[in-house]
Amino acid sequence: MVKGANTELASLSEDVSSVVLSLAWCSATGDGDADVSVLLLDANGKVRSAADFFFYNNPAAADGSVQLLGKTPTADGSEDRITLDLSAMPSGVERVVVAASRYGDARFGDLDDLRIAIADRTGEALLGFSITDAGVESAFIFGELYRRGEEWKFRAVGQGYETGLAGLATDFGIDMDDASEDEPEEPVEGAEPSAVVVEAPAESPVHVPAQAAAPEATAARPRRPRTAKKKVTLPQTPRKSLAENDAWRGELALTEGPIDAVDADGDDGDDEADRKVVEHERTELREFIKGLSADDIKSGGWFTKLSAQAMSSYTEKVDWQYFQERYEGVPADAIVDQRMKMAARYAALEGGLSAGAYSAAVVATLGSLGGASPATVPAAVATMMVDVAFITRLQLRLAYDVAVLYRVPLELSDPDDMWKLIRVAFTIKSGEAVREGVVKAVPAIVRPAIKRFYSGGVLSAARGLPVVGKYLLQRNVIKIGIPLVGVPLAVVLNRYTTLLAGRHAQAVFRNEARVIELAEGMSKRSQHPQLMLWVAWLVIMADHKIADDEALLMRHLVRLVREKHQVVDRQLADLVDIDPAEVWGRIDAEPGDLSDILDVADRVATVDGAVNAHERAVISELRDRCRRA
Repeated sequence: MVKGANTELASLSEDVSSVVLSLAWCSATGDGDADVSVLLLDANGKVRSAADFFFYNNPAAADGSVQLLGKTPTADGSEDRITLDLSAMPSGVERVVVAASRYGDARFGDLDDLRIAIADRTGEALLGFSITDAGVESAFIFGELYRRGEEWKFRAVGQGYETGLAGLATDFGIDMDDASEDEPEEPVEGAEPSAVVVEAPAESPVHVPAQAAAPEATAARPRRPRTAKKKVTLPQTPRKSLAENDAWRGELALTEGPIDAVDADGDDGDDEADRKVVEHERTELREFIKGLSADDIKSGGWFTKLSAQAMSSYTEKVDWQYFQERYEGVPADAIVDQRMKMAARYAALEGGLSAGAYSAAVVATLGSLGGASPATVPAAVATMMVDVAFITRLQLRLAYDVAVLYRVPLELSDPDDMWKLIRVAFTIKSGEAVREGVVKAVPAIVRPAIKRFYSGGVLSAARGLPVVGKYLLQRNVIKIGIPLVGVPLAVVLNRYTTLLAGRHAQAVFRNEARVIELAEGMSKRSQHPQLMLWVAWLVIMADHKIADDEALLMRHLVRLVREKHQVVDRQLADLVDIDPAEVWGRIDAEPGDLSDILDVADRVATVDGAVNAHERAVISELRDRCRRA
C-alpha cells in the first residue's frame, strides 16, 4: 500500500474477525529498537479512558480485543506482533491506531525498512505498508483500522511525531505521566535489601505489584499512564537452570522456565541451559532409537511407538491447571507465543547438533571409503533418527500445549482427536494426506490401536500411523544428509518447521476456542435448548454445504445441550435431510418470547464468515415467525 491509501479487510480474506499486525524495522548497527503501542479511539478521535492506551506497561485488554505479543527476532532485526480481535472490540471504539516510539535521542530516521503487515488469524498475509520518509521523529503512527458500517478498513498513515510517545498519546486525549527513568524504583513488597533492579523488557512486561502509595499522595495526584518504562525490584533468588528442572527431564519437551525468559538484551534465554536440555533429550531419544528395528525405521513404525512414548505420561501432567500455576494471569496468546519461541529455539539447537554429528562421522571416514564407509551408515541413521524423533516429539507436545492453553478439549484416547493433533502438529494438509495415503488409513485403522494402547498401556503397530512416520521421515531426511552444508540447513529448517507447526496449531485451536466460546454463550442464553439445535442445523444446511466451523459449532452445541440442559435429541441425530417445514412447525408450536432463537440463527450464520443469500432467507422467515409468536 501507499501512504494514505485504505482498503476493506473483508475484501482480502473470508475471516477477518481477528487479525495479527506485525511492525518491523532494522538498523545498520543491529541495535536499533522501538516500542509499539495501540490506542482505541471513539467517534471524536479520543480515547474513552487511559485504559484504551496499550503499551509496554499495559500490554493487553481484559476482553481480549488487544494483545501486544512482544518481539520476535528476524534475519535483519526484530518485529513486534499485535493481535486484534475485532469481534470483541467494544462498540464505542471507532478507530484503532497502531504506533511505535523511541526514547532519548533515538529517531526513526536511524532505522531502515520500517513497515507494517497484517495477516488473518490463519497467518495468511493480507497487506503491507512501508514508511520511507522517516527523519527526526521519535514516534510514528504506522496505520489505523476504522469502522465503516459493519466492516473494518485499514488506512496506511505514516505520520510522525518529534515529541515522542507522550506527544502522540496527548494528541488522542491521554494525560501522560512523563516520569523520568531516573526516578526511584518501585520496591516489591517483601523484597530483601539485597534485591537487584531489573527493567521489564518491552516484549514481555513483568507485572509486579508495587507498594501502596500513601492516601494523601493518591488524592493529590490521580494515576495516569507513564511513558517511562516501569522498573521493579525483585528478590535476589537463584534461578534453577532449565536442565536442572527435575519436572522437565524425561517428561516435558518444553521448558518450565518463566514466560519472561527473554533476556533484557533481546537474546532468547540461556544458551548453555538450553543446550543441556536439548542434549538430555537427545540422550533419552538415542536410547529409544536403540530399541527400534530396521523395519521400524523403513516402514514408519517408529512413529507409532514414539507417539505413545511422547504423549502418554505428558498428557497426565499437562493440563489447564498446570499452565495456570506457572503463568498466572498471563493471557493464553502470550503463553503460546513464548512456548513457540522456546520450542523453535530447542529445535534449532538440536538441528545443529545432529547435522554436526553426521558431518563429523563422514569426515572421520574420509581417506578410506568416505561417506560410503560402513562406519558412517549406522552413525547417519542414528543421528538422522534422533533429529526426526526430537522434532516429532517436540511438535506433538507443542500442538497439545496450544490446545490446552486455548482450553480446547482433546481426548487422545479418541482416535479422531488423536488424528486431529497429528494433523495439526505436522501441518498435514488434505492434498498431502491423500497423496501419502494417510486419509485412507486414519482414523478408521488407527482406532483399535489407540484403544489398545490406552487400555493396555502399549500402542500396537497399526497401518495408519506408520504412513505418517514415512511421511515425516521423507520430509526431514534431506536436511542433515549433506556434510557441512547440513548444519546451517538443519538449524534453519528445524526452527522454521517448528514455528510453522506452532503457528498452525495456534490458528486451528484458537479458532476452535472461538467457536466453543460462541457455543457456550448460545447455550447459556437459550431458553429453548432443543429448538436451538434444530434452528442451528437448519441455518447450517440452508446452502446444502457444511463448513468446518459450522460442523465444529454444531458438535459443541450438541455437547453443551447434553451436558448443561440434559437434552439429547435422537430424532435430530438420526436426521439425513432436514425439512424446513418441520422446524417451522416446532417454532409455531412454541409459545412466548423466541428472541433467543433468532439470536442463535444470526450467530450461526456468521460463524464461517459472511452471511450468504440462503442463510438470509432462512433468517428472514424465522424473524417473521418469531414476531408472530
